[in-house]
Amino acid sequence: MSSRATGALPTLRCIECNGQIKTRWRDYTFQYGTRKPLVELTARIPVEICVSCGAGSYGPEAAEIKHEAVCRHHGVLTPRQIRALRKGHGLSRADFANLTGLGQASLHRWENGILIQNPANDRYLRLLRSAGAIRVLQELAAGREQRWKPVFRLIAEDDERRAAPAAYQLRAA
Repeated sequence: MSSRATGALPTLRCIECNGQIKTRWRDYTFQYGTRKPLVELTARIPVEICVSCGAGSYGPEAAEIKHEAVCRHHGVLTPRQIRALRKGHGLSRADFANLTGLGQASLHRWENGILIQNPANDRYLRLLRSAGAIRVLQELAAGREQRWKPVFRLIAEDDERRAAPAAYQLRAA
């Protein structure tokens, strides 16, 4: 019977020696920042280690955990917390963006750990944890749809307006 049929995960093998891979959790200390002195942060991450040759690597889960350590260092919500906030209100990313005025692309980047939100957006997100704040935004959105309709006037272009820029050309004295 295959591992897929039993629901068991396949045994991972080392690309160096074909030995069996085991996952071990390790404290990983890394430097963070762009200015000197850099900050040292520590995160507990899963490391895939070959029991035969000792070769090791870490994958996407470890990168996500390191990103969360950076978010905690800055005192901002983690990607997981932002995603949970939006989903907790039962909103798609598009609906959440429309309701809050935040960009869908920004939400995508924050929720996927591509970027860290600035302090102002982090505070806004924290306020949005409240059902009352979401209700206020929904009421505002409903009222805005009824009252505010963007109207753009087309300014007619006539000969006088087309000629106006010529009056401001530089001329030799």
